[in-house]
Amino acid sequence: MIWRFIDTDRIDGYFSAALFESIGRHVGSGRIEETILFWRVRRPVVYIGYHQCVEEEIRERYCTASGVQIIRRVLGGGCGFCDENQILFSIIGREGGSVISSDIHETYSSVLGGVVAALRTLGFDGRYEPRWGAVHVKGRKISGSAQGRFDGAVLVNGSLLLDFNFDDMDRVLKNPTKNLREGISSARDGMITLSELLGRTPDLEEAKSVLRDGFEAALGVTTRDGVLTESEIELAEHLSKRHKSRDWIYRMDNKRRKQIVRKSNAES
Repeated sequence: MIWRFIDTDRIDGYFSAALFESIGRHVGSGRIEETILFWRVRRPVVYIGYHQCVEEEIRERYCTASGVQIIRRVLGGGCGFCDENQILFSIIGREGGSVISSDIHETYSSVLGGVVAALRTLGFDGRYEPRWGAVHVKGRKISGSAQGRFDGAVLVNGSLLLDFNFDDMDRVLKNPTKNLREGISSARDGMITLSELLGRTPDLEEAKSVLRDGFEAALGVTTRDGVLTESEIELAEHLSKRHKSRDWIYRMDNKRRKQIVRKSNAES
């Protein structure tokens, strides 16, 4: 089984969310082969889950003042702060295909098994922790994930922490320890980076290479270097307009406000 591999490296955060959605639609419809996408963000972003409210999760004033992009993705899961020191990935398979399971938990296990395999190559014992949908090393999180299924596609997104600005995460998220193990008082205590494990700054290309190999091994596929099609780029550019719109970013906040107003009117 051959999958396409694409590494865009540093791209705009809004475009990244539009891009993996665009690729998902193309993969789901059978117009393009199943794909592994790597990217990094040009500037700090906070990805918020499809069902989350911005005002509950994020310190909006700080993000506005600091230029942190707030991005609502089409996938579920919790929110995550990301900067250029993370390899972000999207494993984009076809629902009902031979690689991606119909079971949500099995899908997480197989995909994040790729991160575990990459860490093993680097000499570290990573473990997939189903309760948190994350990979831990030495009891601390090094890779989180989110999943979505739409238009015949299954997407599992995640990140591998090369290095990290924990102070910025604490400023951006209202509850930075929300998706970490119990008893953690700060994100720094519950997360670990590849830089800390290695005792040096990781080589970016080496990290990408072992992560790609890890996904191939975990999924049982071979990848070939590919390029985005004109159709994928055009759709991503179109979807970017929605991702940048306030209506999309605050869609769940607005929905909740309307529900509160309707409930209040009904009780009056």
